[in-house]
Amino acid sequence: MRLLHLADLHIGKLLHKHSLLEDQAAILQQILQIAETEHPDAVLIAGDLYQRSTPSPEAMTLCSRFLTAISDLKLPCYIISGNHDSAERIRYLSEFADRCGIHIAGGQPGDITEFTQHDDYGTVHFHLLPFLTPLQFRRNNPEEASEIRTYEDAVKEALHAHPPLPAEDRHVMICHQFLTGANLCDSEELAVGGMDNVSVSLFDGYDYVALGHLHGPQHIGRETVRYAGSPLKYSFSELNHKKSVTVVDLLEKGHTEVRLIPLKPLHEMRQLTSSFIDLMQQDVCEDYIHAELTDLLPPPDAARQLRSVFPNLLLLSVRNGKQQEDDLVESVSLPEQSDFMTLLNEFYSSQNGGADMTEQQTALAQELVQSLEQEVYTE
Repeated sequence: MRLLHLADLHIGKLLHKHSLLEDQAAILQQILQIAETEHPDAVLIAGDLYQRSTPSPEAMTLCSRFLTAISDLKLPCYIISGNHDSAERIRYLSEFADRCGIHIAGGQPGDITEFTQHDDYGTVHFHLLPFLTPLQFRRNNPEEASEIRTYEDAVKEALHAHPPLPAEDRHVMICHQFLTGANLCDSEELAVGGMDNVSVSLFDGYDYVALGHLHGPQHIGRETVRYAGSPLKYSFSELNHKKSVTVVDLLEKGHTEVRLIPLKPLHEMRQLTSSFIDLMQQDVCEDYIHAELTDLLPPPDAARQLRSVFPNLLLLSVRNGKQQEDDLVESVSLPEQSDFMTLLNEFYSSQNGGADMTEQQTALAQELVQSLEQEVYTE
């Protein structure tokens, strides 16, 4: 059985206020072409389908088109929610999607949803465990609240509550967690002090573990416990990543083959460190650029001038004898036209470690905005 393992699509992502929807549409089309060539028996999406728990209409449209194309190819698809997703929104219309071969994990936090497929070697069980925190597990299992303190506690209890795995069959786990020992980058949201660490040994009974959460493709402990990584570079900290999709061939029990197929982005990402004059003399380049100037006194309109050479200049910083490396890191992209609620959520996210407003907070803010608008219109 051949599997196509994806994760961390982050549809709707902004990179320094620049929308990546065009780039994401291009890379998703490339993934569909790979699917047509490889003829997988299933597609696995291991969380973070969207960038935000309240995705924009444009992001939802792009996601819908991608999943519709997978369904048109007659490929079963198994999806879990990640830490950026709203599990409730991801599961919306899941019963209808299930009829189209798009299988979305449901149930309460900590529940593992199971599906099966069959091939010449027997039965394959797909176990879907959406992103899980200790707080979510305690709320759903108040009788065990005092015992669940860490992410490992929560995942261990979720696995313990799941029925035993038939030893003669093959088992695929799809989850979205941080496994101890993995390589990190700045674009990933992790808990302070390593509280979200989960031991790879918890998944010893699974023939393949399809992971999401970390953006760099990598295996943990053994070749068959893998992060697919994000399909695009979502931070300048990911400059050295080689983005890919993971193809997994499940053969007879105990025999699994893994290979990576490279992805080519619509725009590459580069960091250029040089003087302003040297950068202005380079050829026009449409890559996404972080320009790091070495001038003692850069021109005040450096960003505007540099954009004549680098139209996709996203980040400008200065490194010289007067300013240390981290003294000035400035986003230079123009602000997007955004409604008030979008701006409010972005401000809230910037002040709260990247977390989005809860549905209750969003509803309260919308009520306040509407009441203020009514006061303005009635005065």
